[in-house]
Amino acid sequence: MDRKKITPPNIHIVSSEYQIPVIDKLLGRTTLKWQCDDGHCEQLTASLRFTDYEGNAPSFYSLTKLPYVAKTYFQAKRSPIMPNPVPFLVMDAIRYLGEMVKPDMKVMELGGGNSSLWFLSKGAKLTTYEHDIHWAQMVYDTVDKNPSKYNQDKFDLRVMKGASTLNDMIKQDDASYDIILIDSMNEFTRRNDCIRIAMKKIKPGGWLVLDNSDNPVNWKGAELLEGKDMIRFTGFGPMAFFVCQTTFWKM
Repeated sequence: MDRKKITPPNIHIVSSEYQIPVIDKLLGRTTLKWQCDDGHCEQLTASLRFTDYEGNAPSFYSLTKLPYVAKTYFQAKRSPIMPNPVPFLVMDAIRYLGEMVKPDMKVMELGGGNSSLWFLSKGAKLTTYEHDIHWAQMVYDTVDKNPSKYNQDKFDLRVMKGASTLNDMIKQDDASYDIILIDSMNEFTRRNDCIRIAMKKIKPGGWLVLDNSDNPVNWKGAELLEGKDMIRFTGFGPMAFFVCQTTFWKM
């Protein structure tokens, strides 16, 4: 699917639905609908058990990880905090990011959780923005109870959303982060807005990582990064049997 054939949303909300509930849910066939700035409406349907929103098939590596996906899916049913936390990204992206993160690297993430614990386990100096105070407390309590695994002194957890998050990001020093991962929930803190600010906060040679980059709601932000060196992964991620996309841009 060519992105240029669809006008992505800018400021309007995107709705998601199963048009034939039982069958569509089984196939992961999801329909997105939104209004464009000029008033016309667009929609996109994809069967997410088989491809991402752009029609890309899952990587072979992620297919080999389906037993792990199943294992983490059932673990998440018991507890949202994984026994061995990993980011909720495409499996290939987790592997790639894992080779990139080094102790004392400065990392920012928009949207915290198991990814926060994973970054801390690798010794990163982590700033996390999270909108949900209860989820943030659960993550913080996990750090507090496991000092041998997670260094609390390297964890700056900020519970805020929307304009508060964006304004706080602006105050961060330019060119000061090695990696920024953008995985916030758009209804609370829009990823496209985060990208505009994050671009300035990453060191030359550092990386901006956008999860769900195949979803049209995130295309406007990705357009700002055209011309940058890019690595894109499509496949399954932990805890869910849906194909999605994670993209890396080198600043």
